[in-house]
Amino acid sequence: MRNTIRILGIDIDNINIDEAGEITKNLIQTSNKTCKLIVAPNTEFIMMAQKDQEFYNILRSADLATPDSVGVMLGAKFQKKQFKQRIPGQAYFRKILEVGEKEGWTFYLLGGKDDVSKLTAENVKKYFPNIKIVGYHEGFFEKDSEKDVINEINKLKPNVLFVAMGAPIQEKWIAKHKNELQVDVAAGQGGTFDYEAGKIKRAPKIVQKLGIEWLWRLILQPTRIKRMMALPVYLIKIIFTKDITKGRFDK
Repeated sequence: MRNTIRILGIDIDNINIDEAGEITKNLIQTSNKTCKLIVAPNTEFIMMAQKDQEFYNILRSADLATPDSVGVMLGAKFQKKQFKQRIPGQAYFRKILEVGEKEGWTFYLLGGKDDVSKLTAENVKKYFPNIKIVGYHEGFFEKDSEKDVINEINKLKPNVLFVAMGAPIQEKWIAKHKNELQVDVAAGQGGTFDYEAGKIKRAPKIVQKLGIEWLWRLILQPTRIKRMMALPVYLIKIIFTKDITKGRFDK
């Protein structure tokens, strides 16, 4: 039985990074190419979901939801609970590559612009030389080529499909094609490929430790300011809402 903490209607698994790897391993072993969904809710996700019922339902249907922000940690504390560990998206990505290299899993990277997925595949092999990346494709493709992308993935039948298109696009894309995709698990990865490809510089260790990578990314990408406005609204909600376990679309 899953050990979760609910914040504004979204259930998030109370696990550490090693447990995330073990749960993913179990999902792969039992999936039989049924495309289990893995999400990484952070503050932005939770606030987007309060305005988007489709996204809300997708997050609630996930087979694994890793805690991916300091805001999520605070949401637990306001319930007098505590997550075991914050698991940033890139940390989960690296963990699954680590486990997957040992287990002999195959991976497909879908996402990023232009050559980002290709560079990601090349760079991760420096850390995991025996990793089996069977394919990659940019995440910004025309609608009429979508079927070709899905056919390529299905031909390769990877154990793990990483999708980096940004939220909520990546989660909606996986959910839309869940019954078509012949993969064991599919995980949204947001901007992870940009970091792994070297397109965006990773925050210094002290910034990561303090959990303010969002501020570092905002400095590097000022256009994200509109999205960041969700943070103060979230804080107001978790401070002043009587029952912060309930989301907007709960009956």
